[in-house]
This record gives sequence, C-alpha cells and structure tokens, in this order.
Amino acid sequence: MSKRIELKGRKVLLLPTNKDDLWNEPWDIILKNDEERKMGWISFAGEKANGLIPISIELEKNFRNQGYGTEALKLMTEFAFDHSGVYEIEAESDSENDSYIFALEKAGYVMRSKRKGVERYSIVKPKSVWTGLYIFIGICAGCILGIVLSNMWVGLAAGVLIGTIIGATLDNNEAKERESMIGHKDISGRKVFRENKNKKIDEE
Repeated sequence: MSKRIELKGRKVLLLPTNKDDLWNEPWDIILKNDEERKMGWISFAGEKANGLIPISIELEKNFRNQGYGTEALKLMTEFAFDHSGVYEIEAESDSENDSYIFALEKAGYVMRSKRKGVERYSIVKPKSVWTGLYIFIGICAGCILGIVLSNMWVGLAAGVLIGTIIGATLDNNEAKERESMIGHKDISGRKVFRENKNKKIDEE
C-alpha cells in the first residue's frame, strides 16, 4: 500500500490529486477539521526552468480572507524548497485581486513587477548556512578528539578547522548552483539567465 502524501497546517490539509505527478497536477485544499470539505486547489503547474517554478491557488469565495490561502501557500512553498533545483517560486495576480495579493504577501512573497494590471510576485529560497552548522559539529567533535588526545586545544582547533572547510565547501557549491540556475542581476537590475538551465526537480 502506497504512503499517503499530505501537507498539514494548522487550518488546512493539502492532498495531491495525483501522487505520481506532484509538480503539474493540482493539490486539493481541505478544511482540516472536516476532511470531506474541499475549499479549493493549489498547483505548481506551468513552465519550470532556471530554478524557477510557478504557483497558483484558487479558493471558494466563502473561504477567502480567513488565512486559509496564506497557510496553503506557505505549506507548498516549504514543500518546494525542500527539493533540490528549486530556488524561486513565482505567482501572478490581477492588480485588483486584493485577497490574493494579501495572501501572497503574508506568505512572504514580494512584488517583482507590474505590467498591464498584472502583478508578479515571487519568493527566493534562503541561502544555505552549512558553515555555521559544521563549525558547531566541529566543536563537538573537537572536544571528543581533545579528550582522546589529552589536548583539548588541539582537538578543538582541528574540529573547527575541518568543520569550517566542509561547511564552506557546501555553501560555496550551493551558491554556484543557485547562480547557474537563476542567474544574476546586471547593472540595470534585470535578471540575466544562463543557458541550458532546465535541470529537473529532485523528487526524492
């Protein structure tokens, strides 16, 4: 029996309509206290390239402006960023759709552009902080090594040095992949994409 896939929030439950295609088929937004009550849907359907994926959401009118949309957006954003190859998520909204815009902003999305009555919002994946984590691990390992060597200072120095090297290497690799996927900004602030960046999302 296959494992049920779901995203649980405080108010909502998100269930994929097709567990074999999580990135193109919609997810049902269910009222958590009533799993039979579907409130709407949310989806990553659309063109995906350069580490950028789209997101869209639709709620029934009687469920809007109550925090359900914001929570669904946060859950799906966290889900996407937990997968490698995803560095930015974008959404488009009509300028007059105040409830959708409010939900996007509450979920951490920022307006990037506005054209012909359509506003583009996006959220960027936070940069990795492996260096700090591995320094901490290095300190712990260094204490143990110091006890074994009967020289705490040598153990700590070795642990911190090794932890710093490992963490910095991981952070540097992530930064290079991020830049190669989503490009960089030129002097005018426009995003410049590099070629051949259609890396598939890691669904493991």
